[in-house]
Amino acid sequence: MTIDEIFSILNEHMIEGLMTHSQLSDYFGFLGLDGYQMCHKYHYFEENCNYKKLGDYYLHHYNKIIIEKPFKNPSVIPENWYQYSRQDVNPNTRKNAIQVGMDKWVKWEQDTKKLYEALYQEAMKINEVSAAQEIKKYVIDVDEELAYACQRNLELNAMEYSVVDIILQQEDIKQKYQEKLEDLELC
Repeated sequence: MTIDEIFSILNEHMIEGLMTHSQLSDYFGFLGLDGYQMCHKYHYFEENCNYKKLGDYYLHHYNKIIIEKPFKNPSVIPENWYQYSRQDVNPNTRKNAIQVGMDKWVKWEQDTKKLYEALYQEAMKINEVSAAQEIKKYVIDVDEELAYACQRNLELNAMEYSVVDIILQQEDIKQKYQEKLEDLELC
């Protein structure tokens, strides 16, 4: 694999990640979970900065623009949701949807970590040590997000996805991510 291919794959995956977090934000917002919505809105903006930083790194270190590959829409939101309003969501559907949404988030972060680690190793294999160190930043970042998502999922499993308890947590989560969003240094 060439360095051009490595950065092209990273770029493609980051775009899909932006779409994933944007859709997860809408997904949880539709369910009336403002805290989870803000969490994914924060990750969307944070990862947008990472996406731009990746392009800037490649431009300044390789004097090229990253080759853009087609990316797939992650389609996080079930197709049938578009025919309903938020008021149509009953408690049982909400509970199941929260679990599905959290599982999708964890799976996305697991897949992302595996991909970034593989691309890091590819960069090292072709002796692109500096590029590998740049990629390593993204590996560490996704590892932290994955640990948080897994912890959140464990807590929700422990409380058996109690919608009442989840709703009671939303204001604190929303506040936390609003502050993080305000502190985010935009690229």
